[in-house]
Amino acid sequence: MSTQPMHTRTPEFQLKDRLRLARELNSFEQADIAAELGISRATVSNYERGATMPGKLVINAWAVVCDVDVEWLKTGKADTAMHPSDPGGNLHSPKLEPVSERKPLD
Repeated sequence: MSTQPMHTRTPEFQLKDRLRLARELNSFEQADIAAELGISRATVSNYERGATMPGKLVINAWAVVCDVDVEWLKTGKADTAMHPSDPGGNLHSPKLEPVSERKPLD
């Protein structure tokens, strides 16, 4: 048995991969997301194949429709300040508590 630390590989996804993953996590077909965004299915296909790059507005709308963190969708890096009740913690935006439910700082 080796005493060297084991390194795990973390796959790096390109924007085209994150777009597809976000869509598939919501069980959307390309036609579904196209209808939600007001674009053609062919355009969705082009984005997911990397043939064309979506603009900022489309990326932001895609994140909202798929309920994923926009920063993760843009860069592949998730907001690390996730809410403890979100066990996945790497795709969804943090949940904010109403001020009335927050505990005072000591």
